[in-house]
Amino acid sequence: MKIAILQPPYPANGTITAAEDCITWIRQRLETLAPGAQDLVLLPEYATTPGLNDGPTLRAFAAEQGAAFLNSLAETAARLGGLVALSAATPAGARWFNRTLVLDVNGDIIATYDKVHLTDAEKENLGMTAGSLPVVREHDGVRFGFATCFDLYFAEHFATLAADSADLVLCPSYQRSETPDRICSTARIRALDSGTYLVRGSYAMGTPHAGGHSLVAAPDGSIVADAGPNPEVLTVEVDVTRKFVKPASHGQPDVEHRSLIESHRRPALYRPHGERVRRIAAAPFPHLCAHRGLSQACPENTIPAFAAAVACGVHEIEFDVWRSRDGVLVVCHDPSVDRTTDGTGTVTDLDWSDIRQLDAGTPLGEAWRGVGIPRVEEVLEVADGRVRLNIHIKPDERGEETVTRVCDLLIERGLTEHAYLALETETDLKSARDHAPDIERCCLDGSGDQHARIDVGRRHGCRRIQFPRQVEAEHLRRAHDEGMTCGLFWSDEPDDARAYVREGVDVVLTNCAHVLIAGGFSTLSFQA
Repeated sequence: MKIAILQPPYPANGTITAAEDCITWIRQRLETLAPGAQDLVLLPEYATTPGLNDGPTLRAFAAEQGAAFLNSLAETAARLGGLVALSAATPAGARWFNRTLVLDVNGDIIATYDKVHLTDAEKENLGMTAGSLPVVREHDGVRFGFATCFDLYFAEHFATLAADSADLVLCPSYQRSETPDRICSTARIRALDSGTYLVRGSYAMGTPHAGGHSLVAAPDGSIVADAGPNPEVLTVEVDVTRKFVKPASHGQPDVEHRSLIESHRRPALYRPHGERVRRIAAAPFPHLCAHRGLSQACPENTIPAFAAAVACGVHEIEFDVWRSRDGVLVVCHDPSVDRTTDGTGTVTDLDWSDIRQLDAGTPLGEAWRGVGIPRVEEVLEVADGRVRLNIHIKPDERGEETVTRVCDLLIERGLTEHAYLALETETDLKSARDHAPDIERCCLDGSGDQHARIDVGRRHGCRRIQFPRQVEAEHLRRAHDEGMTCGLFWSDEPDDARAYVREGVDVVLTNCAHVLIAGGFSTLSFQA
């Protein structure tokens, strides 16, 4: 792979004019690159807003000059006939991310990564939101991993990229105050840790003592090329298929270094989250979703019900969310607590201090006395990334607040790829899409017309849809044609569930997952 890394002079005074001058430098250097002479061009961190340290100024610049520059990069990728990668301040709904983008020869974005480890300045001054997970994406047989600037200091991040078999890690950076020795040493170690080529692009700081040093580090921990401290266009060619091979131990046969390390890791001790995400994502359909937890055997929507469902090995759990009068996210199906607890009243009219005193166990029998209504946070702790979350947000006059708070909670806890929001109204679907478009939405539009339900889902970019038992094969086919995963509410008997699966249902919501599992439905594997 032929790589070009642009290292522009850093616009140190942080003005709009300086940012524009930096972009001009990048444009001019891109124009000097010949078509076909490189397969990949890497630009540094915040390449569309270089040097801007004030949030409002950065966002305004990103929306105007930055957007125009980004559009021109699509044309550049097409002209050069290769990939162009950069980090850019990017809006997504109500939030902003430090997002790495990879554009292909058609100018299309083929991969994105939101920086996971944000500096305090990014969070507080720029208003950026942290990403949820490390990312590896394959293109033309090469598996690209991502690590943006501050990510470079986190060995755990690179261990996750290694577990997902990255070949090459793109690392757009600032690191304006870091010394060259530490930049190079850290890059070498991370490349060795992950068994990848690490391609770092940064800015020249006008001093030999800090910053600069865009580089390529190899899987054996060596530096292949280093731009040094000054403005530069660094070009290098590497064979990304070539791995670091060494003896397994003294006197033993040679083995690929990364495979040796991976075969001896104990991820359950220090990094289960990423492994769980991949296991859930890879599990073949049909999936079982425990409706309100294992609700036939345990009090519904309670911690025992969810814990039992996880223990059974379901792929998903479903639970219902309201906001209490004082704003706590409460897990309860009905608008009132009358049916499922020993109390009375409407959830939205009660404070959490009152709700937490209620007994949600005794309606199912004295043996369950003392089981309470949980908060959403408690359910997330029990699930702990082991299952996907089907979060049914109940519509009320404060529905938009509930939707945004649930989205915020999932983002804060790094669970955006673990969850989807099941929403009944177009108002709530729009709120979710506007606030956090990257979190999957599931259409539960209450219309009895299943084609109308599909139309609503399509309008709001839903990747999932949930049908009632009246669903027919034609509805499932059309939803699949729209790219939607199809859920069924509900089935509690194995033969009945299998009949729906044969028609095209992907996810079966059930009140008694243990019965379906005993009847032959598959479960998640929990092997490390």
